[in-house]
Amino acid sequence: MVALKTGKELVMAALRYEEVERVPWVPFTGVHVAKLIGMNAENFLKDPDAIVKGVVTAADRYKADGVCSVFDLQVEPEVLGCRLKWSKNNPPAVVSHVLEEGKTIADLPEFTKDKGRIPLCLEATKKIIDEIGDTKAVFALICGPFSLALHLAGQSFLTGMIEKPQAAKELLDYCAGIAVKMSEWYLELGVDAIAVVDPMTSQISPRHFKRYVTPCMEPVVKTVHDRNGVITLFCCGNATKNIELMMQCKPDGIAFDEQVDLGMVQRLSEQYHVGFEGNMALTTTLLFGSPVECVNEAKERISVGGKRGYILSPGCDLPFDTPFYNLEAVGAYAQNGTMPEASAGFLSLEDALKQCEDGGEEDVIAEVEPGNVCIEIVTLDSEGCAPCQYMVEAVKSVVDKYGERLTWKESLIKSLAGIRRTQKLGVNTLPTMLINNEVVFDNITPTSDELCKEIDKRIKQ
Repeated sequence: MVALKTGKELVMAALRYEEVERVPWVPFTGVHVAKLIGMNAENFLKDPDAIVKGVVTAADRYKADGVCSVFDLQVEPEVLGCRLKWSKNNPPAVVSHVLEEGKTIADLPEFTKDKGRIPLCLEATKKIIDEIGDTKAVFALICGPFSLALHLAGQSFLTGMIEKPQAAKELLDYCAGIAVKMSEWYLELGVDAIAVVDPMTSQISPRHFKRYVTPCMEPVVKTVHDRNGVITLFCCGNATKNIELMMQCKPDGIAFDEQVDLGMVQRLSEQYHVGFEGNMALTTTLLFGSPVECVNEAKERISVGGKRGYILSPGCDLPFDTPFYNLEAVGAYAQNGTMPEASAGFLSLEDALKQCEDGGEEDVIAEVEPGNVCIEIVTLDSEGCAPCQYMVEAVKSVVDKYGERLTWKESLIKSLAGIRRTQKLGVNTLPTMLINNEVVFDNITPTSDELCKEIDKRIKQ
């Protein structure tokens, strides 16, 4: 076992698959740090000095061993011509897909480091490295090729993988080139690791992963390794079916959310010697739990993950309103083994849900008239979660075809009422689509044709 002095040394040792005396802690703070310094997400992500202040403040307050410099996967699509919808408490969302507007790959603007918010991201990352990079590992996040392809081409890209595979591969090759450029620019600054965040890869089958994702990841991984860099692959959603394929891409580490079994990943990590980061529950624990519940979950994760290759992290970037005291408690436990005091001032999740139920803060299960269809998409939040966004877009793409016969809604689990509702519906993974109160698409984003077949079947019934 290696005795190390700094959080940075712990993180990098884990990503080298070495055994360490303490499991490192890397909170994926995202736009949550904007709240920490009294800002909204939009203003925060447009101000490099605010990003530095927020990330550095969070690193100190939460006793983090590593940090993410800028958690915004919309930087690349924005430069390439996609329009964004900004939010006060979420990262921006892509609301237009440039290749759906009659343009081709050849029509896209040249991707250079002086475009859009790329200079801002590079400036903020360099300042973070200068301020805390000697003791904290600094991860630079980039948009993964598959998710970038969805942003550029929209929902039709999923159909295109089936009907126009060569065109899909050409777009993915282009997007891999963008990821290579971003990786090179961040490595020039001296970041400790490149994190390729590709959430939409949780929404496809292993067959499509091997055919489309694996080839486009090869040049990105090779570029980073050729420059003696470290690279991790990060996928939210239930990526269970593709975890081993992610490891076979030969990164130094992978990251995943609470829907993936940590023990299963730990066993695969022993086989492939790939580090692994995760996977504390975002809402049911970190957002709505008490400090004691958060530390108990951290303790359980550390016990399963072990001291070789494992990094304790949330399952994805933290919700904006995650209580500061919960993250402080996890940080204190991860660094010093300090247990929080049980306090009557903090409700347990169970008690909070009971109060929600007693207060009537819960939607009823929809009643559907014969010949009609009601669709419900259960999400973390389609404004800030790409798999959730594209499942919502799948429904929007068919709404006009059915007119008044189809109604739909999005149910978020970033509320106690939302958590109660998912329990009643029997929903265990996100995003999930229910049609007439029946789970139909569980963590798989359907094509328009696939969705229409399911709708038509129920209308005929």
